Amino acid sequence: MSEPRIKHYLINEKYEDPGIVIEIPSLNEYLLFDVGNIYKLDRDLIRRINKIFITHTHMDHFIGFDFMLRNKLGRPQIVEIFGIDPLSHNVYSKLQGYTWNLVEFEPELIFRVKSLKEDLYEYYEFNIKRKFAKDFIKEEKAEDNVIYENEHYRIKYAVLDHKIKVMGYSFEYKDKLYLKKEKVQELPLKGKEIGEFKNWLSDETNKGKTYKIGDKEYDYDYLRQEYTYIQKGIKISYITDVLYSPKNRKKIIELVKDSDYLYCEAVFLERDKDQAEKVYHLTTTQTAEIANSANVKNLIVFHFSRRYGKNKDIVLDEIRKYFPNVS
Repeated sequence: MSEPRIKHYLINEKYEDPGIVIEIPSLNEYLLFDVGNIYKLDRDLIRRINKIFITHTHMDHFIGFDFMLRNKLGRPQIVEIFGIDPLSHNVYSKLQGYTWNLVEFEPELIFRVKSLKEDLYEYYEFNIKRKFAKDFIKEEKAEDNVIYENEHYRIKYAVLDHKIKVMGYSFEYKDKLYLKKEKVQELPLKGKEIGEFKNWLSDETNKGKTYKIGDKEYDYDYLRQEYTYIQKGIKISYITDVLYSPKNRKKIIELVKDSDYLYCEAVFLERDKDQAEKVYHLTTTQTAEIANSANVKNLIVFHFSRRYGKNKDIVLDEIRKYFPNVS
């Protein structure tokens, strides 16, 4: 089956501020990864964005927070923000840069921050009705590298080295089980019985068990094969602002392995690898090597150094020598 209907794209030109958007209209979910210069984004889209994943708060990844905030005002909404310490302090500092003396007339806008600090997640809430005070909610142990998950998708992360700790992310839309409608119509099932049938088949712990339809018992594997099909999910990864070190390389490959689309920085040409190491960024060949080692299907590169001007082809041509399927 085809990929689920998910739209994903870079926010800016390859030599401008990093960041990607993932749109899932069927779920009313709009995800933003990094919030640098976002002036090119449609204002209505900015108002719809409900989850933001921040790699780190260097200016080119966070300066757009104010523009986003301005577009969020005037409508009730909860925006969830994820990242790594000191994200909650950075969000609080942004919000406290303004005076909130007429907020009793404003629709309720809430920012909820989930930030990784060592091996703990810290949760804070910032409510316009409380003049965006920094309200501590809770902390919990980070048991794995899944920072967000619902029934449709999950977001995994890796903590990487950019001379500060930064996050790399992978968005994984889960495989979906669907019933073959024509086949199911042949069964003596009606109404909610069909939903119960689908739910039972969706639960792989039922493997080896049987399901009674009418007077007959049917094996789980048989029913799965005859009456269902799987729509494969999609994996989209986002890596930027990292040193090419053995430790980073291993973590990135593990995180982005088998990605359908890898958005990854390629800041410098290979001839400038000394500069890349000095400022903790990747070169073209390093990015290509990661994509090859991780069995990535499609590579989208960005964050090109300004020293190359607007000449995107010089960077893309060098990567294509090592990884042809790049854009």
